[in-house]
Amino acid sequence: MFNAKSLLDALIGAGSQAGQQGGMGGGLGGMVKQVLGQATQGLQDASNKSGLATKATEVVGKVSGGKTPQDLLAQAKSMMGQNPMATGAALGGLGALVFGTSAGRGVAVSAAKLGGLALIGGLAYKAYQNYSTGKSAVGTGQALLPAPAGSGFEADIASNETAALFIRAMIAAAAADGHIDATERNAISGGLKEAGFDAEVNTWIDNEMMNPASIEDLVKGAPTPELAAQVYAAARLAIDPNTRAEQDFLAGFSGALGLDAELVANIDAAAASAKV
Repeated sequence: MFNAKSLLDALIGAGSQAGQQGGMGGGLGGMVKQVLGQATQGLQDASNKSGLATKATEVVGKVSGGKTPQDLLAQAKSMMGQNPMATGAALGGLGALVFGTSAGRGVAVSAAKLGGLALIGGLAYKAYQNYSTGKSAVGTGQALLPAPAGSGFEADIASNETAALFIRAMIAAAAADGHIDATERNAISGGLKEAGFDAEVNTWIDNEMMNPASIEDLVKGAPTPELAAQVYAAARLAIDPNTRAEQDFLAGFSGALGLDAELVANIDAAAASAKV
């Protein structure tokens, strides 16, 4: 199976872009622009000062320590491969689908930096702790932290299949109030390819969008209380339930998972605290 953990990180990164204005855009083009920024400025300065028809490659080499434009492009691709969070910018279509609610809220950058599994586990853990001790729901001013070791919510013990389950829950929640059409799917497919994900990921995502997981299927993947809390947190993180269809989906999902109403309220508040 493909690396669902990296895909979840990229999705959360895309979600942090969905609620922002002026984030880095253009996918790979945005990364290349960032890497080439100084070289481009150097080319312009050199041309203005020298007045000579110096070749672009030569000038880029001078201002980049001997690198060619091809070298810098390879560097940009490497940066994307080494940092899954950076690929979020290339997943604008998927980020907009899952996090682009009518309220325009996305995952806070500080929350997205935790990574997908750590964010979801941390939110569910905090909510579970508050619920268990009878504390009030998570406040928006509280810092988001990963779940501690031994809690049952920590990212280190989550499997690749668990990450895939969280993504399926997020897509199902996003699709609760309408059908995802072919144009949207094609845009998302293009973003996945540009971000460097292979055909297997595209096929899997496309299937999930065309056939969102049922509540029953999602529940089967969460046999423990810890997983039940986390998979609901993933779905709730993906949407702000502004429509009746979204509200009905979350109510049905939490009920099928067997989550207590007070715990659900805490998870809802925790998820809202991660949004901007």
